[in-house]
Amino acid sequence: MAKLNDKKIAWIIRSKELGLRSSEIAFIQNVTARRVNQIYLHYRMTGRRPILKEPGRPMEPLEEKVIKRIKEIHHEYKASACMIELMLKLEGVKVSHNKIHRCLADNGLSKEEPNKKKQRSYVRYEREHSMSLWHTDWKKLSGTNKWLIAYEDDASRMIMAWGTFESPTTEASLEVLYKAIKQYGKPKAILTDRGTQFYASAKDRKTQGECKFQTVLRELGIEHILSGVSHPQTNGKIERFYGTLEEKLKYFKSIEEFMNFYNKKRPHMSLNLEVLETPEKAFYRKLEPGISLPEKQ
Repeated sequence: MAKLNDKKIAWIIRSKELGLRSSEIAFIQNVTARRVNQIYLHYRMTGRRPILKEPGRPMEPLEEKVIKRIKEIHHEYKASACMIELMLKLEGVKVSHNKIHRCLADNGLSKEEPNKKKQRSYVRYEREHSMSLWHTDWKKLSGTNKWLIAYEDDASRMIMAWGTFESPTTEASLEVLYKAIKQYGKPKAILTDRGTQFYASAKDRKTQGECKFQTVLRELGIEHILSGVSHPQTNGKIERFYGTLEEKLKYFKSIEEFMNFYNKKRPHMSLNLEVLETPEKAFYRKLEPGISLPEKQ
């Protein structure tokens, strides 16, 4: 097996983003596909390339006061090692996320889950203003017979409305949409996949007519954006949110408690971490000037 350097790691990440298979990259670089997957997973989770360790260099132990603070932050925010690293940095304490992860694992607060996240390659994008675009999709809740649907604001990552149902239907999709609109108003656009709850293909329209979800959006003046046939990961933000929900739900008594925590308490790594910005705070900060929301009932 060949040894990797920073240049080769950057090439591996770039090739994954362009859609090359791990097996193809592994063959070119003379490494295992598993190693390619590890590198790209690290990049997707942290936004940074893996840093090659100096061989034989032992990891220095953490001070007890730092260990205590790591445990406090994890308990209060249910935070990952990467988020704890950033929050400690704001407090003037520099500790790598690798050390933090090891600390969490040693205290039974984290474990290695190499297959937890599916890899996706897509171009990141984000709307400038809240209410410009909402994402939505259905999620089967693990260990239950319930389905969850949520609408997520693209710019702020705030969950605008959500609901659980026995089955994923167009009617339920619209029920939750109406709830979101009643509280916050209409977004300019909504992004969905091509599931039958949201979309009718040309073939289906000939026999069944237009999907009611599409009809309602048109009547409301909301643009309906569909994820590409070959690129369903266009709707990756809502999928990532569902991954966070599945990961953190065990810490909460109910989905409602989690949703309040996610919107109002938990800083989001895609937002302004210097002020520990939550999705709700970002939602109001990013509202386009002149936009007025419905009065609270």
